[in-house]
Amino acid sequence: MPDKTLDIQLEVIPGGRKYPVKINADDEELIREATRQLRLKFNAYNQAFSEADLSDKDIMAMVAIDIATSHLRLERNKDIVPFTMRIQQLNEKLKDYLKEQ
Repeated sequence: MPDKTLDIQLEVIPGGRKYPVKINADDEELIREATRQLRLKFNAYNQAFSEADLSDKDIMAMVAIDIATSHLRLERNKDIVPFTMRIQQLNEKLKDYLKEQ
């Protein structure tokens, strides 16, 4: 995999803290959208737990768990290995059946 050149300096602000990052120009839109989603989730959790006296780190940890769970759910949904194996099994059964005929 070729090394991507980091050619854009971008400042992202999830959870109220500024983070300067260098990114590839091709990833700029993706990074901006990811940061926007982080900010939205952070604000939603912050509002939902406003009575709980949680720190920004606590809220961000909850956001990270939420995003990681969503990511894993998507990864599992696109895992086609079980389906491929089942199709191969059915294919073998069909071959065996056709040989008997």
